[in-house]
Amino acid sequence: MAHRFTSLRHSLEKLQEAEYFLAGLAASNGLEFQFNLNAFLSACRSTTFTLQKSLSGVAGFDDWYRDRQAEMKADPALGFFLELRNISQHEGPVGYIGGAMLGTRQWSYRFAGNREAVSPSLVGVDVGAACADHLKKLAILLQSVVQVFPFESCPANAVSPSGMAHLGFSLADVGEAIGLPAAYLEAGADIPVAEKLRFLAREFEPLDVETLARIAGGELQRDGNPVLVFRPVGSELTDVMAAMIEESSGTLDPRQVFLAAIAQRIERQDER
Repeated sequence: MAHRFTSLRHSLEKLQEAEYFLAGLAASNGLEFQFNLNAFLSACRSTTFTLQKSLSGVAGFDDWYRDRQAEMKADPALGFFLELRNISQHEGPVGYIGGAMLGTRQWSYRFAGNREAVSPSLVGVDVGAACADHLKKLAILLQSVVQVFPFESCPANAVSPSGMAHLGFSLADVGEAIGLPAAYLEAGADIPVAEKLRFLAREFEPLDVETLARIAGGELQRDGNPVLVFRPVGSELTDVMAAMIEESSGTLDPRQVFLAAIAQRIERQDER
């Protein structure tokens, strides 16, 4: 059986897809905000699905990834996002509440009223900022895959003397992978194998590790422009409203919550 070259390209593309929808999320309100959030959650989940599919059969990957899954399950914020994706895909809109910041046109949203309580690390965090942090974690996960499985993550790296030694493929395997006729690479017996591999590697798309490093570093972009996420400082009216919804397990409607939050704020001001 010919060697099967593997790549993280599709997983990185899903990560970039999530970045694309996060940019839309940061610049939208209303239904458009909901649409972008749903698409973001779906693309994020597909990142890990495609990762497992792409590297299935790679020696040692299943055991390694099982440990990473245990680490992810121990992260409450990651678990919360997984739950949000399940809600979005199978039940309906994810629960959140938002409001405009005083004196600006900037809207800020908080997760609230979902089946699972908001993770403590996400309380008071804008939805866009929480999504940006989640995306960064996924990028760091993919980076760790590249570090541990460098030849399995990028076929352009694999087609090298060190990749050949590690993976145990032949020149015929490379030829078959790029559609060359059988025995084509047997010609030029005097050409060193390393030289042949250097030229053949050009036929394989390298993994865009620069983009992966950028996202893992939290530098989010769209069309070359930075994606700005809102990170509020201090307690906003939206935080009060989100806390009320969480305490009521989502039984209060937004209008009730808004009126109660305003009344609470007025009462506190009268006490000063």
